[in-house]
Amino acid sequence: LYYAACYASLSEAQRRQYNQLTALCFNELIALFEQSFASSVLAAMATAGGRDVDDALVDCLNGFLRDEQLHIGYWRDLNRATAPEAYAGRDRWIVRFSPWALRGLRWLTARPLRFPAVFWVMLALEERSLEISRRCLAMEEDEMEPRYRAVYQHHLRDEVRHVELDRHLIERFYAPLPLYWRRANARLLRGMIGRFFLPPTRSAVQVVRRLVKTCPELASQLPTFERELREVGANREYVAMMYSRNSTPLTFAMFDRFPEMRGMQQAISSYCPAAS
Repeated sequence: LYYAACYASLSEAQRRQYNQLTALCFNELIALFEQSFASSVLAAMATAGGRDVDDALVDCLNGFLRDEQLHIGYWRDLNRATAPEAYAGRDRWIVRFSPWALRGLRWLTARPLRFPAVFWVMLALEERSLEISRRCLAMEEDEMEPRYRAVYQHHLRDEVRHVELDRHLIERFYAPLPLYWRRANARLLRGMIGRFFLPPTRSAVQVVRRLVKTCPELASQLPTFERELREVGANREYVAMMYSRNSTPLTFAMFDRFPEMRGMQQAISSYCPAAS
């Protein structure tokens, strides 16, 4: 909402409330990603066996998986400590996913060797989470609650390793594929980022609706908030904040390596292939 015109109309207290709700939503989303996406891919890889997945890689994958399980607990514990009533007996209060989307996600992540686009998703999202951690840790000590700072510090250390493993998985299991299948996976990746991982989605709308419930004086502005939120996905500053050569340099550098990834411009307007 920061990139929407209506954000300027909020009072300081309303902005703080919105930002705090956004933080709770982010914690839910990253825990959901690490549980339903990354952990599913890693578990499928660790049990794949065969000559493509050797013992050394299995050890790395299992270590990655243990890290993700710890992270899930960190994010959920933060939300319970922040809003104990909202999270009593449940892990999600804001984020909503349709059953068909979750089924499709489970089907896709169970087949990472067939659809290595999932490794690209992991790289893009985990490199972006690195940038979020860096931004948060750059804040002054008194601007962030100490438990949040501690989690971001721990998360930053682990994600540096994870991003390198994501890159390795792309090199090992995506790069050798025939061009036709790389193109198919590139189209799948464009669709996933363009539909789910870049524009504000249902979760962002839920944050705004929670804000209005907390600040009922804003009820008449809800249609404006939702309309402008839908338009944010085309905002150049917003897109560059999400994905750019500054915020996700490794992801963009990897895009540059593969000609089929030139089409990522269609999903991420901030991406322009480097000159060869």
